[in-house]
Amino acid sequence: MRRLLCLGVAVLALGAGCTGSSDAPAATPAPGATTASAASGAASASAPASAGATAPATGNAQEVCAAAQNAGGQAVTTFITELGAMLTASGKGDTAAAEEAKGKAEAALRSWAAAVKEQSAKATDPRLKQVLAEIGAEVDTMRADIDSVDDAKLDQLQQRLDALCTA
Repeated sequence: MRRLLCLGVAVLALGAGCTGSSDAPAATPAPGATTASAASGAASASAPASAGATAPATGNAQEVCAAAQNAGGQAVTTFITELGAMLTASGKGDTAAAEEAKGKAEAALRSWAAAVKEQSAKATDPRLKQVLAEIGAEVDTMRADIDSVDDAKLDQLQQRLDALCTA
């Protein structure tokens, strides 16, 4: 149950990205970390750090971020709800209900991945295009199974997305 809660928090955080809200609490840098590296969320090995790494995305970013946020929020809510229903039904020995919930949870993941990839294709900012493509690829690896979710990877992608989608 604790992993389900952690999963829910990690996935909901990803679904809440691109809020553009500046009232979010500032990240506290790790000892010895610079403000720029803390704000960028530790750049990944596939995305080298650059002077513009933390600058907000340009072009149609506001539209793309809003659409990605909306699609992600809906899909994440459905995924978490159905995953919970699947676990509850499994606990009660209701195989049919568990399979139905599993199918709905996996459909939500497919929908989320497709929506994020669609927004990646629309993005005119190359950094936003890249992070959305990476999120889509990561969501593609997820299944209606707690062990399929890489919390650390989702968090790292979310931090990059948040930095790009600030207004």
